[in-house]
Amino acid sequence: MSTLYGSNINEAYVDLVRKNFADRQERLAKIKTAEDAKKYIAEVRAKILDIFQLPQERTPLNPVVTGEHRYNGYSVENLYYYSRPGYPVTANFYKPAKISGKIPGILFVCGHSLNGKAAELYRTCCVNLAHKGIAVLAIDPVEQGERRQYEGVKLPYDTLCGNHNLMGKQLALIGEWFGSWRVWDAIRGMDYLESRPEIDASRLGVTGNSGGGTLTTWFTAVDQRPIAAAPNCYVTSWKHNIENELPADIEQMPPHALEYGLEMGDFLLAQGPRHTLLLGEKMDFFDPRGTQETYEEVKRVNDLIGADTAILIGPTVHGYFKESRIAMYTFMTKHLLGKEAPEEVDNELPPEKDTYAVGNSLKNIPGQRFLRDILKEKLDAILANRKPLGREELKTALFQELKISAPTIPYYRVLRPLPSPSMDAWVGDWVFWRYALETNPGYITAILMRFAKGDSFFHIDDTPRKEVTLYIPDQDAVAELDRRFVQTDEVIYGLDIRTIGEMMPSGTDQPLKRNYYAPYQFDYHYASVAIMAGQSILAGKIYDILCAIRLLAAKGAEKVILEAKGLGTIPALFAAFLTEDKVELKLTGGIDSYAKEATFPGTILPLSCIQPGILKLTDLPELRKFLGV
Repeated sequence: MSTLYGSNINEAYVDLVRKNFADRQERLAKIKTAEDAKKYIAEVRAKILDIFQLPQERTPLNPVVTGEHRYNGYSVENLYYYSRPGYPVTANFYKPAKISGKIPGILFVCGHSLNGKAAELYRTCCVNLAHKGIAVLAIDPVEQGERRQYEGVKLPYDTLCGNHNLMGKQLALIGEWFGSWRVWDAIRGMDYLESRPEIDASRLGVTGNSGGGTLTTWFTAVDQRPIAAAPNCYVTSWKHNIENELPADIEQMPPHALEYGLEMGDFLLAQGPRHTLLLGEKMDFFDPRGTQETYEEVKRVNDLIGADTAILIGPTVHGYFKESRIAMYTFMTKHLLGKEAPEEVDNELPPEKDTYAVGNSLKNIPGQRFLRDILKEKLDAILANRKPLGREELKTALFQELKISAPTIPYYRVLRPLPSPSMDAWVGDWVFWRYALETNPGYITAILMRFAKGDSFFHIDDTPRKEVTLYIPDQDAVAELDRRFVQTDEVIYGLDIRTIGEMMPSGTDQPLKRNYYAPYQFDYHYASVAIMAGQSILAGKIYDILCAIRLLAAKGAEKVILEAKGLGTIPALFAAFLTEDKVELKLTGGIDSYAKEATFPGTILPLSCIQPGILKLTDLPELRKFLGV
C-alpha cells in the first residue's frame, strides 16, 4: 500500500494548529489588566461550556458505603455513587485518622491504569494527602478499575484506550462526547465530596495523572469549586501534539476546541482565579516544551487576577513519580492548609483488594446500567423524535451538517504514472495515470487515477463519454483496481480520497501492519483532530468525491458510475445523494446503518467514517432509499 502523498493530511492540520496558536498568542498579548484578563476568561468559559454540553439536572447521588478499612494514620471507605440514574461510579474516600473540625478535600482522578484507583502510585498519593490532614475522594474512570464495561463481551480489539475510543465513537454518532461523560462523573464526585460532613467546601482541590491530568484540566474548566488544581503529565499544547503526530484518547480531543480558537491553557483559565500547578516530565510523550509555554501563558493571566501558578518538569518519563508527587503535596498543603508539607511518608498502603467497593465488578450492583445501555435509550429517543425530511430538505441540511459547500472543479497536478503492480514491464501493460486533486486549496487531498492499457493519458481525457466509472476503494485504489476485471472499452478511474491509499497518512503510529480498523492508529488520529477543528474526515472524503465527479463531468462524462467498496461505500453514498451531476451508484460491502453500529459493542467502524451527530439527522438506509439502491 503506497503512501506517497500521506504527509499532506498531517501538514494541513499542522498549519491549522500553528495558525490557531499564533492567533491566540496575539489575543493573549493584548491582555494588560485584570479587567482584560476577566473578559478573556469569560469568553473562553462560554466556548468551553458549549463544548461540554453537560447534563442540566443533578440526579440523586444515592451513595452507598460498602466497607471501611483502618490503617496507621488514616482510613479508607469503599463506596459508589450514581452520576446518572443507574450509572454507578466506584470510589475510595481516604480520611485522616484524627480530625479536628472541618478539613479540606481533594478529588483524585485516575490516569489510564487498568486497575483505576487501585494503582500503586495513586494509592501513594491518596495516603500521603490523608497523612497531611486532607481527605481524598479517588474515583474509577469508566472502563477502569471496578467500572469495566465489557465483562463477558467479545471485542475485536480489547484494550483500555481502544475501549474508550469505542465508546467515544458510538457517542459521537448521537452527537455526544465521551470526555463530557467523564467530566460529569468527576463533577458528581465533587458533589459527593462536598456533601461529606468532614469537608470544608471552601478548601477543595483536584489532581490527577495522564488521563487524570486530562480530567483535572477539563474539570477545572467547568467547575468553580476547586481553589487549587494540579494536572500531571497531560498539559502541553495541541500545537505540539499535532506537530509530533501524537494520537490521544478520544476524551482528550474536545470537539470544536480548535474551531473556537482554544488551546489547553484556556481550560486552566476558564474558571479563574485558581491556583494552578503544572506537572510534566522531561521524557514524556506529552511534549514538555508545550507544558512550559502553557505555564507562561497561564501565569501571566493569573498574576493579573491574583492566582498562584507553579510548574515542575520532572527528570523522568510519563507517570506520577516522586518529584511530581512532592511538588503536588507542597502546592496543595500551601493552598488548602496554609502551610507547605512536602514530605512523602513511607507508610502502609491499602492492599488492592481493600480498595474494592463492589467486589471488583459492576455486575455485583443490582440494576446498574452500562454506558451502552444509556446510549441506546438516548438513541431510541432520537430516532423516535427525528423529523423525516424530504430529499431536497435533507440535502440542504446535510451540506450544513457536513460544513461543505457545493463542489467546484478542483485544481489538479499531473503526476507521473505508475505501472500495474501485477505487471513486470511498462510497455503494453496496464498503467495508472495519476492526477493530484487540491479539493482543499493548496493541499493535495485526493489522487485520481486512470487505469488503462497501452495508451498514454498524461492528461485527463476530455473525449465525450456516455459514462465513466469512478471507483472509490475500500483501502487502496491501485491494489483493488489491479485485481478488478476491466473491460477493454470501459473508462475507469480510481480515487484515493483523504487518508486512503496514496493519501494514507505517512506518519503517526507505525506498527508493522497499518490497520484502518484499529481503534488507536493513524486513521483515528486525523479523524479526531478534524473533529477538534469543527470538521470531519468523512465530510472531507465526501467533498473529494463530489469534486472528482464535477471534474469528470466537466471533461465530458454524461454519467458517472460511482462504484464503491467497503469503507468507500459510506462517503460514496453521501456523495451520490448530494451531487447535482448524473451518477449511478454501485455499492459492495460496507455497513448497514449507523444506528446498528451505535449499539453494537464490537463495532470496528473507523472514526473517519463518522459525522458527529449524524443520527439526529439521518441514517444510511434513508439515503439508500432515496437513491433506490
